Amino acid sequence: MGRQRLPVIVGFGGINAAGRASGHHAYARMVWSALPESARSSTRAALATVMGIENQPARERYILDHTLVRRIEDQHFDVDAVAWNQRLPTHSNGEPISFSMERKYLPDVVPPTWEITGTSVTHVQVKIHGEQDFLLPSLREFEVKSAGQLPRGFEPGRLYPSRNHPRGLQMTVYAASDALGSLGMDWEDISARVAPDQVSVYAGSAMGQLDPAGTGGMLKARYNGQRITSKFCPLGFAEMPADFINAYVLGSLGTTGASLGACASFLYNLRLGIDDIRSGRSRVAFIGAAEAPITPEVMEGYSAMGALATEKGLQKLDGLAPHQVPDFS
Repeated sequence: MGRQRLPVIVGFGGINAAGRASGHHAYARMVWSALPESARSSTRAALATVMGIENQPARERYILDHTLVRRIEDQHFDVDAVAWNQRLPTHSNGEPISFSMERKYLPDVVPPTWEITGTSVTHVQVKIHGEQDFLLPSLREFEVKSAGQLPRGFEPGRLYPSRNHPRGLQMTVYAASDALGSLGMDWEDISARVAPDQVSVYAGSAMGQLDPAGTGGMLKARYNGQRITSKFCPLGFAEMPADFINAYVLGSLGTTGASLGACASFLYNLRLGIDDIRSGRSRVAFIGAAEAPITPEVMEGYSAMGALATEKGLQKLDGLAPHQVPDFS
């Protein structure tokens, strides 16, 4: 029986609510209260760089307040005014509902209860007899108001030509670059010694890319009166992080894909990489996972299944009055 190769972790990187993974910076932020001042200074400097602010002791409170779990910040969405379409059923009650509109906005299939009269080249008069449902754009307060978010000010899409990439894919590109930087040697030196088909990549998003630049945009476009672009579908694939890193960052020809299993997706991908190295199919394996679920639609789904804490629930847990803000950390 031949000897199996021993998989060895030689580098790691990434980005999360605590900062950069490489150099254990994110871990240091999570155990901040237990760190000596010298270690805090190093962690503060790393976070200030990521957040694009000056590294000064006076900014320490700002850094701590805008990392880890906290109130959802406005760059994601306004938790006090989330846009949605409220159902508005109407009935003519003997007199038709009447309104004027531009001819170009008439539906392709006119409902049988609509009576249309042209008033000009560009406008028509519409009378509706009987019942008609409308969707009225409205705003509502979101029940879940906190989440683990990337450090404020850090936008991975600004660091490379992201070309409207979904946020999860942007995070993957940054994570791969961070991991390569932690190797201690250039990737070119490794790729010169390892055949392109001996590099495997396993990474994905269990939920897929559900923000407006991916599948989320594809599903919402027609309902919002917008067109579906050619990028929505391919960039929304759950395995797109692996495909993109394999082709455009590493330039390898080995196995690529993703094993998806909710919170355990990274571990499943890690097992695939270990199996590849042990079996001899690969000499190098890149393993990852990326999720960017801070959108009203995704969060409402998790909230409906009881997987997220609402602000009212946190207030009740902490014994706070309705006007008091919970400690999200």
